[in-house]
Amino acid sequence: MLLQAKGQAKVILKAQNLQSYVNSKHLSEHEQENVELIQQLKKFSVDSLAYNPTENFTRIFDNRNEPVLWVVTASEKYCLNAVEWEFPIIGKGSYKGFFNKNRALKLLNELKANNYDAGIRSVSAWSTLGWLNDPLLSSHLRLKKGKFCNLLFHELFHATFYKANNINNNENLANFIAHKATLLFLRNDSLALAEYINAMNDNKKVNAFLNYTTIAYKAYLDSISSLPNAYLLKQKRLIQIGNQLKRLPVSNKKPLKNRAEEIYIEQNAFFIDYVQYNSKQDSLEDAFNKFYKSSVKLMVQSLK
Repeated sequence: MLLQAKGQAKVILKAQNLQSYVNSKHLSEHEQENVELIQQLKKFSVDSLAYNPTENFTRIFDNRNEPVLWVVTASEKYCLNAVEWEFPIIGKGSYKGFFNKNRALKLLNELKANNYDAGIRSVSAWSTLGWLNDPLLSSHLRLKKGKFCNLLFHELFHATFYKANNINNNENLANFIAHKATLLFLRNDSLALAEYINAMNDNKKVNAFLNYTTIAYKAYLDSISSLPNAYLLKQKRLIQIGNQLKRLPVSNKKPLKNRAEEIYIEQNAFFIDYVQYNSKQDSLEDAFNKFYKSSVKLMVQSLK
């Protein structure tokens, strides 16, 4: 935990005032537009969404378009049981972050050596849950408008609501609220909204497939776990899932190929990661409409 804290401190200490960064760089028109969005997004999050005000994103870390943080996730081989780690304040979590890739790879290899399925991914953002002033990364400024809005609303939500020992609910809620918030914020920008909705429609199809598949795959693992040829049966099923995923009718096929490769490599850890972020979106949509009158602000107020 000390090493993670040192990594976090390094990023924060090397971050610079956002306006100083802007003055010292030749930003593209798009990057400048995203800079100008930040205060609008933060004000909107407080006034229209009932988020807590923070000093987040007043500073920026120049990551030179390189990853800064890597996360390791792991699962038992023949059931979708996540490996968990204990952390101060946030409690148990089913992923572990590193600001040093080699240390992340070391843990990944240790988990695999101990017969776990494990995966590693770089993450584009993280939250200190309001304890520190989280900086923006310079690479964030290159994101399309909708994705940029979604990212900030997601991380700012963590500074408003986070329940210890409940990572699946925390991340699913942050994804859900950030999406609804982005739709609201972009409602008067028809071009950005259309582009964002088109991208999210692809995500919706993928998530619907993975929701059903994860439930079915979990049951399948239970049925084969005691069989002598369990390993081969599992590999065949994962190949089938990857092939089905690649055939989904979406506008951009490239991410499907990448995710299929992740399934082959990470195996059960892939599904653990998916469940953490996206498995509760349908139930949250039902609650959003039934109990919160389709109001993001009312939902956030209730969670607080």
